[in-house]
Amino acid sequence: MGNQGKELYEFGPFRMDPAKRLLLRDNQPVPLQLKAFETLLVLVRNSQQVVLKDDLMKAVWPDTFVEESNLAQNIFVLRKTLGAATGGQRYIVTMPGRGYSFAAKVEVVSQDESLVVKSYSRTRVVIDEESLSEDNSATSVAEATTVSGTLWKWIFGATLLGLVVAVVAFRPMVPPPKVVRIRQITHLGSLVQNTKLLTDGARIYFRAWQGNDRVVRYVSPEGGEVFPLERAFPQIDLDDISASGSEFLAINLGDQFDGSSSEFDPVGVWRIPVPSGSPRRLGNLRANDTRWSPDGNAIAYSAGSDLYLANSDGSNARKLAILPGEPMYLVWSPDGKRLRFSIADPSSNRVALWQVDLPTSTVRRMLPDWPNSWRLLPGGWTSDGRYFFFTAVGDETRNIWAIREKDEKLRRISPQPVQLTAGPLTFYPPLPSKDGKSVFAVGEQLRGQLVRYDESSRQFVPYAKGISADHVTFSRDGQWMAYIEFPEGDLVRSRLDGSERRQLTFPPMRAFSPQWSPDDTEIAFQGLAQTRAHNKIYLISSSGGVPVLAAPESRDRQTYPSWASDGDSIVFSSSDETDSNSSLQVLDLKTKRVSPLPGSARLYLGQLSPDGRSVAAVEDTTHKLMLYDVAAHNTRLLAELADYPRWSADGQYLYFNTPYFSTLGKPGGVRRWNISTTKTETLVQYPDFLLAGVHGVCYGIAPDGEILMLHDLSTRDLYALDVELP
Repeated sequence: MGNQGKELYEFGPFRMDPAKRLLLRDNQPVPLQLKAFETLLVLVRNSQQVVLKDDLMKAVWPDTFVEESNLAQNIFVLRKTLGAATGGQRYIVTMPGRGYSFAAKVEVVSQDESLVVKSYSRTRVVIDEESLSEDNSATSVAEATTVSGTLWKWIFGATLLGLVVAVVAFRPMVPPPKVVRIRQITHLGSLVQNTKLLTDGARIYFRAWQGNDRVVRYVSPEGGEVFPLERAFPQIDLDDISASGSEFLAINLGDQFDGSSSEFDPVGVWRIPVPSGSPRRLGNLRANDTRWSPDGNAIAYSAGSDLYLANSDGSNARKLAILPGEPMYLVWSPDGKRLRFSIADPSSNRVALWQVDLPTSTVRRMLPDWPNSWRLLPGGWTSDGRYFFFTAVGDETRNIWAIREKDEKLRRISPQPVQLTAGPLTFYPPLPSKDGKSVFAVGEQLRGQLVRYDESSRQFVPYAKGISADHVTFSRDGQWMAYIEFPEGDLVRSRLDGSERRQLTFPPMRAFSPQWSPDDTEIAFQGLAQTRAHNKIYLISSSGGVPVLAAPESRDRQTYPSWASDGDSIVFSSSDETDSNSSLQVLDLKTKRVSPLPGSARLYLGQLSPDGRSVAAVEDTTHKLMLYDVAAHNTRLLAELADYPRWSADGQYLYFNTPYFSTLGKPGGVRRWNISTTKTETLVQYPDFLLAGVHGVCYGIAPDGEILMLHDLSTRDLYALDVELP
């Protein structure tokens, strides 16, 4: 056993280096948390043998008592990371009631032997290139000595021109950038996934969750202790740090809750000394996103779909461009001549990368024909401007990409982006280090636990063994439940305790909002058939089968189905291709005819009451809860802020929750409106731990009336990708 640290383990396309705590797939590093790596190492060292759960937990957590769910989480992460072996078999097999077994054959390779082979390969390439260069030079000299006079000059000139053309045409390609090591810098597990990372070289600043509160922290690029940073105001959002590292550029999200602004409106902009000091408001600037220019003399900022420039003190604000949508994640090029950002296009479900060239004031879309152009978010340039980093979604995982931008005289560059990561972590917008040797990014591993609120103990406790499930709904007879697996997005049916599980939909389809038919034989749900498709309403047998479109083919977006009590029709929300002009529609399942509900413009998330007389719905943009009268075609206000309305089975109560991140400074939770008394009561307040969901934060109502929520057990930490950038 003393020699284990000097050995490498190989299986399939993977190689494990125990000494470096490194997992490679096809010689590329795979991000893996330390405890997950140690779990895999124990299994690999005991391949094709059963490792008991107790023995495995003692090996990974030798001096700590942990629950079995920690081991289950590691196995879940490892299975997602490794995928399937040859023949479709899992690498890690569960031995019911005992433990786990690593099923694949593992080869032990000497670390020294592996290094010798790599070294020999590199040396051979260098020698071959030098020999070829010497041969070409000798040939050129021999040919040149055979000519003289004018003819010699003409041949020499033609030869030289030919050589120049050949050199230009056949210049060697710049090797692609690659990741040589991945380091986990923080071990908090609670970073805000879309936080903007800022660095002065010695520190990396970021936001993290502390309960339900977002706080500011910083850490050394080498890792170690994480330190708190005093906030100038509670709802601060740091957008940038000055080149000297002495000031932050920030916006005050608290303006959204003081009555002067509504959600998503531009808010006040501030300069704040580092590490602490009195903040200074920048005139009357109000922005959604801000960035200092590289020389610190100007500020670029967005307000709605407009892009502006202002002096560093907030004066002389002038409009730079009117954009096709609201820009996100502004970044400057190092030379200060370009601004890049993302813009969402609702009609195509894409988030595209755009650029403004300041000298010419031209606006253009970047990578318009790139096949992976899907939800692109900019990260930034290296300080020398050679490489630009961004993230893009592929196979439902957000990965980091790099593109070489500066050309060279002696080498050619590829205009195509190069993928640097390939899961299993989802990475958010990357930040290049000051020295260009690393790229920092928040890595996320999603996982949840279904919990119920126990009224007697006033505590949240696991429900159905704590499965990772959202949008939970129950059959009318109370014997079955349907739910969406988080984060996979698969529709599943099971008993109330999670047993007799049957998966009903499969990738690439992603499902949302399942609803049982009155006779429990079918389930209607909102689904995306594939990436970039629009949401449609589907029907599927509750015992399994193939999902079918509920309504005739159309170009609208369809969401949130609701059955009529007789099972003959479904009410759903509809919007156009740009996700605008929402309204409520009725689908007659016998004739397949779709008809609008008159007077329901701007309403969505509609739910039909059991007696069919009313539809509870949410008003677009305002999030107000409205009650639509089916006969009179009018509406009345029930609540100022609401999400996911649901009727009780007897129609006497209407449940809804407040949007999780938009409670206007007030405590949020699940509420209930009494149709008889017209009074609203709060049933459950949001807990002090984070909640998760496949689309925002939803809730469920168990047959006994208990409120269900999804506890966020995801891990989000800061990682450093050490890179080679030729």
